[in-house]
Amino acid sequence: MRAKNVVNMALIGSSSLFAGISLSLLSPFYPQEALLKGVSVTLSGIVMGSVFVTTIVCTPLFGKYIEVLGARNFLIGGSFGVALGNIAFAFLDKIEDKNLFFAMSIVVRVFTAIGESALVPSSYPLASRQVSKENQGKAIAVIESCFGIGTMFGPSLGGFLFDYGGFSLPFFVTGGVTFCVTVLITVLLKDNPSDNIENGEEHSQVTWIKIIKAPGVLISVFVLIFAGSSIAWYSASLEPFLSEEFGLSSTETGLVFMAFGSAYTVFTPLFGFLTDKGLDGLLAMFLGNLLIAVGFSFLGPIPLFRSIEGNLWLTVLSIVIQGIGSAATFLGSLLYMLKCISAAGIPDNDQSKGMVSS
Repeated sequence: MRAKNVVNMALIGSSSLFAGISLSLLSPFYPQEALLKGVSVTLSGIVMGSVFVTTIVCTPLFGKYIEVLGARNFLIGGSFGVALGNIAFAFLDKIEDKNLFFAMSIVVRVFTAIGESALVPSSYPLASRQVSKENQGKAIAVIESCFGIGTMFGPSLGGFLFDYGGFSLPFFVTGGVTFCVTVLITVLLKDNPSDNIENGEEHSQVTWIKIIKAPGVLISVFVLIFAGSSIAWYSASLEPFLSEEFGLSSTETGLVFMAFGSAYTVFTPLFGFLTDKGLDGLLAMFLGNLLIAVGFSFLGPIPLFRSIEGNLWLTVLSIVIQGIGSAATFLGSLLYMLKCISAAGIPDNDQSKGMVSS
């Protein structure tokens, strides 16, 4: 890699890092703060789940039209949206009316999620262009690891800043630093889409019908639906559970949430390396979802394992297992779908990579 490529990778990785932090930042303290304002755990779950609904709607759209504005512009716009959304969320604690607080929480979280939705499909093609074709799996794994590091440190950072400076501080810090990163990306990120595009591919239009018809893509989508929903399944209920069951503070709760991101971050590069060495994507997805199922079985745990309930270590271990499973599933499915569309004769360009990563 040349110096230019190293700088580009660092900037792309930084944007993914803060997208991950933004996603998980409020998990340790928002549900409890919402309860104090009269907003139930169920409604808090809707607020936190709105991010994923927005991502489902917007990411495919951005992936489809990524070549219209260019991956670099999508990355800059997405990072700016994440920064502005976090800064806006910092002011929500000034709202006393519970209905207005709930409504504005959804509005701001959706706005932030739109930024994340623009950022994700642009980061993968940008990263893959910085390395040779045989190392693209590792490059994508690096970007995934940066996102994983963000989700890993987001809860602990959010809990620490909340305990230190209240509701607003975590969002001011995250939004401010993300804005600085956005400025650096705008000034320093250099990109030449023609570097890694074969002749004529940039003119080929890719449609969703072509993507979906590629053998292997639908099964990957089906697997990702279940794996993706598992991440948000307990995002609103785990914090009150840990507080009531084990008496954990916001900082300590953040450390528990950190278990998922830690496992995801550590094992994503490993699965990227194994995939480059020949690990089949279908096998990675199967193992990943199996681990996620095992993790959920012990998280509560299910009635069959109630004899070992009441142990904090079991909760943490269950989340770690889910993190490992998610790393295998997400990276395995992404690289497998890229392989599938290539085998189907679909051009290897920004649009196809953006649509697949969405």
